[in-house]
Amino acid sequence: MQKNIRRKRQILRNRTLIMRSARELFHRKGFYSTTMEDIAQHSGFDRRTIYNHFKNKEDLFAALISSILTEILKIYDEIQFENVNPLEKLRNLVFRLLDLYIENSQLLNTFMSEYEINEIKKKRTMSVYRLKNISAYREIEARLVDMITDAQKAGLVIDVHPYILAGVLNEVILRSVIVLHNQKGTLKKHDLLKDIYEILGKNVVKGPADQSSS
Repeated sequence: MQKNIRRKRQILRNRTLIMRSARELFHRKGFYSTTMEDIAQHSGFDRRTIYNHFKNKEDLFAALISSILTEILKIYDEIQFENVNPLEKLRNLVFRLLDLYIENSQLLNTFMSEYEINEIKKKRTMSVYRLKNISAYREIEARLVDMITDAQKAGLVIDVHPYILAGVLNEVILRSVIVLHNQKGTLKKHDLLKDIYEILGKNVVKGPADQSSS
């Protein structure tokens, strides 16, 4: 029993180290310039060990993205139980997602600028990690739509199809963080918040922009 527990812990540690090494190399060299051999050398494992955990680097990258999606779902879980009005929940969501995206800006930048664009041109069998990501993304989108719908019912947000507003909100936050990553030193987090609230306050929110929970 104890032996099996130790083995499972070792497998988890190895997987964590492999993912950390891959993430560092994707940041440094780019996704398509990084090989599984590079990841093996950087992590200190042989290639067989790497392939025992991930069948290719696309799987590895998808696993990294999956970890971010898991964190996003945790944020939604926490905000769901906040005792504030729907608009305040959306504001809190923007702030929390912004923090998470900034923390993972290099990985997200790799995804947006390199991996995502090139994958559009390819037809590959989806791995379990990619399928998991699709499922998680759909759940995230549905939960955001529910939050927007609640705000619309309360008369706090404009009456536009909630899926359209969900897409706008996600795109504004994600693209803002990508700009922050690419404009290092010339843009700060408070600048992003100011611009995001300016966009949403003038185009999405009904009534005074400083309206808060009662």
